[in-house]
Amino acid sequence: MNWRNPFLTTYLAVTVVGAGIFGYMLYSSMSHYDEVDASYTDAVDKLNKLQNRHPFPNEENYRKYEAYTADYRAAYQQLLGQLDKMQKPLEAITPQTFQDRLRAYVSEVMAAGQKNGVEFEPGFYLGFDQYRDTLPSNEASAPLARELEGIRTLASRLVDLKIRKIIGIKRTLLPEEGGAAEATPPPRSGRPAPRIAQRPASNVITVNPFEIAFVADQARLRQAVNSITQADQFLILRTLNVLNSNTEGPKRAEDPSAEQPAAAPALDQAADLTGANPAAAAPVSHMRLLVGRETLTVAARIEMLTFNLPASK
Repeated sequence: MNWRNPFLTTYLAVTVVGAGIFGYMLYSSMSHYDEVDASYTDAVDKLNKLQNRHPFPNEENYRKYEAYTADYRAAYQQLLGQLDKMQKPLEAITPQTFQDRLRAYVSEVMAAGQKNGVEFEPGFYLGFDQYRDTLPSNEASAPLARELEGIRTLASRLVDLKIRKIIGIKRTLLPEEGGAAEATPPPRSGRPAPRIAQRPASNVITVNPFEIAFVADQARLRQAVNSITQADQFLILRTLNVLNSNTEGPKRAEDPSAEQPAAAPALDQAADLTGANPAAAAPVSHMRLLVGRETLTVAARIEMLTFNLPASK
């Protein structure tokens, strides 16, 4: 072969260059094909996911979504309305007006207690002892007035139930008074929850705890607990400590020579009231009541909740 032939040399050079260009174009086309294929595969996967979603985004499901959203909004507004009824709104009140109202409420509760035979510990002042002769700050007057309404309502209910004695009420200072708001206790996990003295992370709910101690019999205690759970305000009975006046249970055997309590007249009287034959009740006149006549000293910790939600429209 004659390598000095100009035509042959030129032809080979053009062929080599053309083969290189063709190879480059083929490589570029394959790369572009891979990209298009990957994009197509991704689009198909997204379409399959959309088609398998529940609900599938079509016109019918969109109308259902709109209906569910409207129902949710109506239920939410109804909930806001119920919460508004269960809590006292903040009232623009001056410190002097709060102190005058506090004195009037204390006098009202004690007068009702005297009428119903309820005793009070000396110095009883509905838990607001520091404001007996001192005015609160302007900032604290409104939240104090709201808390006063709740505590006064609860104390009045206990007096109406004719419990034996109200020992006292102890409040936790509000943040406006210089106290630290308590965090909402965590869910029960079998272990005692630690006492946390810090402001809750969420401002949706404000917790105002207070403690009340009183003496009552068993029937009055049940009614008092029911009155707390059925109150118009949102009250949570967090803890309830009960001390029985008789710390010892009835003995299994009694001394026959021991003096029997005067329970028979009560049984005879009950028989007379029910129209029973006294002669028929005579054989059981020796029966006496073992439990149920004790008095109970109760210490309850109650949390008053305030929901800081937008007003219902």
